[in-house]
Amino acid sequence: MKIKNLKIWALAAVAIVALAGCTQDEDYKTAEFTPLVLAEDFLHSADNTPLVITNWENIATAGTAKWKQQIYQGNGYAEFTSYQSGEPSNIGWLVSPAVSMDVAEGEILRFQVSQSYVSNTVSNKLEVLISSDYDGTNFAAATWTPLQANLPTVDANYFVFQDSGEIDLSGYTGNIHVAFKVTGGTANAIDGSYQIDNVRIYHN
Repeated sequence: MKIKNLKIWALAAVAIVALAGCTQDEDYKTAEFTPLVLAEDFLHSADNTPLVITNWENIATAGTAKWKQQIYQGNGYAEFTSYQSGEPSNIGWLVSPAVSMDVAEGEILRFQVSQSYVSNTVSNKLEVLISSDYDGTNFAAATWTPLQANLPTVDANYFVFQDSGEIDLSGYTGNIHVAFKVTGGTANAIDGSYQIDNVRIYHN
């Protein structure tokens, strides 16, 4: 009787090990199906200098202020500010490389964002936009559509990053570009700053 019981327990142990092994394999394979299509952590230029990233565009369409590289305690992030620009209006665009929407399905955009000294999000605002017809050269002729994201309000703590939330891009095909656009300027003290970090596009 004892021998039979030992055999039963042995078979049960083998079954448990086999099931555990299958679960681990499934978890590993599931992770493989959510690859990063775009990942940017913003650590490329010297601290407090214009941000230069291969295949990204840093464009000023009003005034001369551009997105800058900022580094704090070893962490890099992108920042746009009109502070001390001396110009009544500043508009800066940070445009991603082309990202293909035809590789898989269920694409999601997600990033971290914070603000500092923003007192009016109408005049001093951050917008997240997407274009499916930008050819990489004719920026002004492209169509840029706003994306809904969880962006900081004037009450948000300064320099405290918050999650944008998952932004669904699954309705797009072909190549897309994502842009972060900040409007500001020294007129009417609309000279607050916005910070962006950990930009990700991945498959859900």
